[in-house]
Amino acid sequence: MQNAITRSFQLDRENCLLHIPEQPNGYLILYLGDAGHYVEEDRSFWEEHRGRSTLLQALVDQGYTLYTSELYGNHWGSDAAIDLLNRVYHHVVRQEIVNPYIHVVAEGMGALAALRWHEQQEIPVRSFVLVTPCLNIKAMYDEERKNQLYFKRLTKEMAKAYSCTELEVDQFMTERIPEVQAPVLLFHDMANPHYTVHEHSRRLEEKQEEVSAPFELKLAIQPFFPRINHTLIKFMKQYEKSISNPY
Repeated sequence: MQNAITRSFQLDRENCLLHIPEQPNGYLILYLGDAGHYVEEDRSFWEEHRGRSTLLQALVDQGYTLYTSELYGNHWGSDAAIDLLNRVYHHVVRQEIVNPYIHVVAEGMGALAALRWHEQQEIPVRSFVLVTPCLNIKAMYDEERKNQLYFKRLTKEMAKAYSCTELEVDQFMTERIPEVQAPVLLFHDMANPHYTVHEHSRRLEEKQEEVSAPFELKLAIQPFFPRINHTLIKFMKQYEKSISNPY
C-alpha cells in the first residue's frame, strides 16, 4: 500500500494488520472481509484484491488509519470472533493516537461479527458501511441445505466456529438481526446467491426504519470497487463533525 506504513501484530495467535498513513487525520477504520478473507503477517485479502485494494488506498490517501484481523478464519459471527474484535480494538486505540469513535467497513460474515460486536460491547461506531452482508444466519444456513456438498463443509465450519458438534449447529442459527445504533450505508450485490437482499439487507432496513435510524440501501451488481469509493468516503465524512458523539 502506498503512502502508508503497515504494522503487524498478533492477539491469541491471530494475525492483525494496522495501516498508518503518512498524514493521519485522526480517524480509525476497521475493515473486515467475508468467508475466505485472510490476514497474513504482511498482507490481507483486501490488500491483494484488485478492486478492494483501491478502496483501502483511497482511505489511506484521505488520512484514515486502517486495521483488520484474521478472526479465526470463517468465524460466522461467533462469540470468540466478537471477543477478539473487542481485544484488537482496545489494543489499537491504546497504541495509536486515534479517535475512539471508529468507522467500520465490513463484507459478508464480517458484517455479522461487526454488528454483533457493536451491539454486545456498545462500541462507539461513527458509521457502518456494509457490503452484501450476512445478517440472518439462519436464512443463509437453510438456503445452503439445497447444496448438500457445500452444506456439509459449511456445517463443519460452523461447528468449529461455535465450538460445538455438527449436530448442535442448528441451535446457534438465529434469524435475529443485531441492533445498530450508528448510521448505515449498505451496498448489496443482487446477484449474490448466498446472502439474498430480502433475507439480509432488507431485514436490517426494516429494523432501522422502526427506530428512525439513518440507513441507506443501494442495490447493484459486482464489481463494486472502485465505483463506490467516492460515495463511501463522502458518507463517512458526514459523521466526523464532532470528535465525540457523531450523531
